[in-house]
Amino acid sequence: MKNSTAEGVVILVILIVVMIVTLMGDSNSTESPSHTSNSSANTSLGGGETVSTNSPYARDISIGTGNAAYTYQSYEEYITIYNRGREPIDITNWQLKNGKDKRAYDLGGDLRYFPADTAKIGQAVLFVSPSGLNQFQNVVLKPSETAIITTGKIGPQSPYNIVSFKENVCSGYLEELPEYAFTPPLTRNCPRPENEPGVSALDTECRRFIERMSSCHTPEFDTRDSEGNICYNCVDSKLLSSACVAFIKNHFHYGSCIANHANDPDFFSQIQTWRIFLGRGWEMWAKEYETIELFDQFGRLVTSRAY
Repeated sequence: MKNSTAEGVVILVILIVVMIVTLMGDSNSTESPSHTSNSSANTSLGGGETVSTNSPYARDISIGTGNAAYTYQSYEEYITIYNRGREPIDITNWQLKNGKDKRAYDLGGDLRYFPADTAKIGQAVLFVSPSGLNQFQNVVLKPSETAIITTGKIGPQSPYNIVSFKENVCSGYLEELPEYAFTPPLTRNCPRPENEPGVSALDTECRRFIERMSSCHTPEFDTRDSEGNICYNCVDSKLLSSACVAFIKNHFHYGSCIANHANDPDFFSQIQTWRIFLGRGWEMWAKEYETIELFDQFGRLVTSRAY
């Protein structure tokens, strides 16, 4: 009889303990997910709307709308991605998505929705190869670096095949060429012509001409003189010595800049911008009521921007 009573007491105590543990578990489970997970954050979209982000890069990456709201040509339209963190971030294979699926379209009185457009960020080169033999690598944004993401591509592919690249001290030569139109313009920060090795050994007239040349300028050769005749030793309509013309031809154009300065320690340091071309033939971002979403390589939302 005593044994039966003791067993009953033990069972009762066990049941009480189980009930207490269960109640404590239910109480903890009611906490907000933002308190239980360190990998998620909230991104404001504007208008009071927020979207939960779950990428570890959410704190370090921001999006700029560029000119997306007021242009429709794909080769001009761009947005920006900026690394505001302290570590390099590889954005290769990240995906951009617009808000096309969130907007209703009136088709003959019927409101319809369409799938969103997406585009993936591919690899890029450190500089556009003058020979066309480009060596692609992942796009790694260092701290404070920006990627300008152009929806389309640069149409003319001559004299150089323009692919996604990182701006450098020679990029200004591409900007100055009439064949290309970059939006926004490339940074013009080319080496000063008078500082090129060998200038001091040229004749006085040649040195004066080079000192007056602007940076990033590709001179024209065999131009016409004041009487309209072809001048075979003229540079930008200026008659110069044969040695001077040969020197200028070999030193002041995009290809020679790459050959002479690609290994300079400040080749990239003065410009912290990548140019990425998505290669689409039509605009990606609407004029208004648009949402730009950026996902990392695993499909996790990094950040969003609405306008």
